[in-house]
Amino acid sequence: MTDAKLQKAREAALKAQRELEALEAAEAEKAARLAAERDERARDYDRRTVGNWRADEEENRKAEGEALEHFLTLVSDEPWFAAFVEYRAYRYKRGHILTAAQNAQTQLGESVTVPENQLYDSSLIGDLVALADRKAAEVGADFADELDAKREAYLSGEGA
Repeated sequence: MTDAKLQKAREAALKAQRELEALEAAEAEKAARLAAERDERARDYDRRTVGNWRADEEENRKAEGEALEHFLTLVSDEPWFAAFVEYRAYRYKRGHILTAAQNAQTQLGESVTVPENQLYDSSLIGDLVALADRKAAEVGADFADELDAKREAYLSGEGA
């Protein structure tokens, strides 16, 4: 290879190196700008979240109350619910029987030997609550994913 060809190759390599460095600098500047914009959107989103949480919570609480009302309306019309209420009512009836007997013993001047009523919880309620909580936790986890996706879209500039 001649010295001229070698010199020309070095100059071409140097020129390519400068172009590469300029492109890399521009890319780094662009990445820094995008990161700064994302950070600003994150602060804006977080400020909105902090500013709106009470209204969001109130809306959620209202929806929760409406869901409970809906549930109670649906359940109260179900035959199994009426049967369950009847079953549970016997706990209270027992309490009234025992109280009446205790009062009668007291009125007669006797020592009260009738036991106190002991209300007990039905495992059916516990089972229903546990099942509902598992299902509700799944719905809550899906909602958390939606919130994360909404935030990410906002930070990425898609949901601004």
